[in-house]
Amino acid sequence: MLPFILAAQSDIIMSETFDYPDGSLPGNWWSEGCPGQIKDGHLYVDADTTSYRMSTIWLDKEFGGDFTIEYDAHVISSVEKKNNINCMLLYSYPGGKSIRETRGEREDGLYNRYHKLNGYIFTYVANGNEDTARYRFRYNPYFQLMEENFGYNCRIGETYHVKIVKIKNQFQFWVDGNKMIEKTVGDDHMMHESGLFGFRTWHSAVWWDNLCITRLE
Repeated sequence: MLPFILAAQSDIIMSETFDYPDGSLPGNWWSEGCPGQIKDGHLYVDADTTSYRMSTIWLDKEFGGDFTIEYDAHVISSVEKKNNINCMLLYSYPGGKSIRETRGEREDGLYNRYHKLNGYIFTYVANGNEDTARYRFRYNPYFQLMEENFGYNCRIGETYHVKIVKIKNQFQFWVDGNKMIEKTVGDDHMMHESGLFGFRTWHSAVWWDNLCITRLE
C-alpha cells in the first residue's frame, strides 16, 4: 500500500493556474468534442447543453515515470446529475503517431474513439446520485475495467481537490484526502510508461484549475 506522503516532491513537471483573459485555450491545450475555453480564470467546458455533450481537453506534454497529478474540479451544472469529472493519463496513439496529429479522428469527442488508444482513465461521477459518487479505473485499449469503488460524494456547486499518484505499476486516486481507488497493474496488462494527460467530461458543465504534475524521486 502506498502512503499518502510518498517522497520529496521537488521536480514540478507542469503547473497551470489558467490565469489568462477569457477566450480560447492556451497553445499547449486543445479540445475534442465541446470546445474548451478559459473563463473566469479556469479551464471551462460546457458539455451540459451544447451539441456534442462531451469533451476531452488534452495537455500537449508527454511525461512518464513516477508522479503525482493534482487539480481542482467543479461541476457548474448537469441536468441529469451526471456530474462527470474524468481524467485520462499516459495516453498515446498506437503505431507511432501522436495524439495531437490524429485529433481529427476524435473531433466529435465520442467516448469510444479513446478506447482504441493506449492509456488509463479515472472516472469520478455522481451518475444521478450526488451523495455517493462512483469511481472507476480503466485500461485502454479495449476499455477494460481494472477497479471500481463507491463513496464520498460528487455534488454540483462544490469544488473538489483530486490527487492521482503513480509509483511504478501502482495507482491511487484521491478526492479531498479520501483514497477512493488503489490498483496495481498486473502482468496481464502491458504497462503504459509515458503519454499525455487530459480532462474529460460528459453531460456536465465543468471547470478545472490549479493543475500541478510533480515527478516523484
